[in-house]
Amino acid sequence: MYQALYRKWRSRTFEDVVGQEPITTTLKNEIRQGRPAHAYLLMGSRGIGKTTCARLIAKAVNCLDPQDGSPCGECEICRGIDSGSVVDVVEIDAASNNGVDSIRDLREEANFLPSLTKYRVYIIDEAHMLSIGAVNALLKILEEPPEHVIFILATTEVQKIPATIQSRCQRFDFRRIPSETIAARLLYVAGEEGFPLEPEAAQLIGRLADGGMRDALSLLDLCRAHSPEVTVQTVSQAAGLVAQDYLFDIADGVAKGELALVMDQIAAVGGQAVEYDRLCSQLAGHFRNLLMIHSSKKPEELIVCLPETLERYRAQAKDLSPSRLIRAVRVLQEAQSAMTRTSSRRTELELAAIRLCDPRLDQSPEALLERVEGLEAKLNTLLAQGLPAPAASVPEAEPSPPPRRTSPRPSPAKAPPPAPAESPSQEAVPFPQWEDVLERLGKLNPAARGALLGSTAYTANGRVLIASDNSVFREMMKTNEYTRSSLKKAIMEVTGVRYGVGPYSGPAPASRQEPPPAPVDAILQKAKEAGVPVDIR
Repeated sequence: MYQALYRKWRSRTFEDVVGQEPITTTLKNEIRQGRPAHAYLLMGSRGIGKTTCARLIAKAVNCLDPQDGSPCGECEICRGIDSGSVVDVVEIDAASNNGVDSIRDLREEANFLPSLTKYRVYIIDEAHMLSIGAVNALLKILEEPPEHVIFILATTEVQKIPATIQSRCQRFDFRRIPSETIAARLLYVAGEEGFPLEPEAAQLIGRLADGGMRDALSLLDLCRAHSPEVTVQTVSQAAGLVAQDYLFDIADGVAKGELALVMDQIAAVGGQAVEYDRLCSQLAGHFRNLLMIHSSKKPEELIVCLPETLERYRAQAKDLSPSRLIRAVRVLQEAQSAMTRTSSRRTELELAAIRLCDPRLDQSPEALLERVEGLEAKLNTLLAQGLPAPAASVPEAEPSPPPRRTSPRPSPAKAPPPAPAESPSQEAVPFPQWEDVLERLGKLNPAARGALLGSTAYTANGRVLIASDNSVFREMMKTNEYTRSSLKKAIMEVTGVRYGVGPYSGPAPASRQEPPPAPVDAILQKAKEAGVPVDIR
């Protein structure tokens, strides 16, 4: 009968345990010195060697011929523990035996001496699943354990283990196994089994396993069944890494804000029997991978994908800022949570797509930050390139023709056209406190003050008219209410008078000069210079 690779290549000694050398070294020293702890707590993620080490402890403390703290694997006790025939070593699955009655039976049985071995060993897997009553019953025997009993608790969620239990155990934290270590082990197994395995394929399996040796061996078994020669393409097909172009298409639609394209893609994927909650999870993972491109120096170590797919991630990440990617992941996670409370999963995904394509419809802090960043980018572009100067809004008045002599017959007087409110050059006078206003404006709105450097101001008809060649300032005055309000506030604080504000587009007022001499005076002056006597009586 065929035996799966993860069972066939399970570690037989402490030296065979991969990636957990600090833990196995400590355990070997304790057992070699004959001082094993009465209770162990092994915690860590799945598939990294917790249960394997628990069985090795059970064999090592009872082995008839231990080898430097490790079990020999050949004696009657070691082979009996491997086959499950030794009744003094008991494995309990706390997920299905979590009641108080099971632990009470264990307590009663633990009082009896072992029949074949030196220690009676109880391995409690998934210990965080024990009920409160079972934990209290176990706590009693952990406080005063018999000398011939060793408890080994294994768990993936140590935070659920009460502190009273943890304090009575010797705790070992198992770490995730590096992908390079997993790849080296897979190449060794493939060589022993006699089938070809590409080093790049082994690296990809190592990243897909997420630190778990058992998952890596299971995936290698699957790839071996898929093809006699395990290549990168074989791993990608067996693990389902291909045929996910729709994720890039949806992300492109989000980057461009094309909601119709995103909706069409969601509908097309839904028609291919892909569940909407799974699609939502895949999209969140896709945006997370794009975020890793921005935030990591070696994203290939954090993103599990083919080399050509990594290049697609790099290209697409250029169109999406980190803040936008963070918001996308948050929005999709909220949609996933909402899907668990409703039957309209497609609706939740579509609402999330609308929020992703249009930040104005999202009132979250991340959406507001994205909108602010967009405005800052536009402002920086305007400051760097400038805008074309707008045409004068008020045409210059044509000179009036000289009055003609008419008959004394009266004619109806025509009302003069109203003077423009923006820049009546005849009424505008310089505003002497403009520099003080700019100094005050620098504290209220530094960006507006920067745009007004080198400007002048005039007053006319109760308004302060600002003469500035900066096109950015003109655009800010048109579109930004905060600029106008801060400018009014600065003028009010300096002058104590409420003025309106606006741009000044007319000519600068001429400085006051002495009026030119009358024509008659000019003639008299010339006659005097020529020596011609003139009687002015």
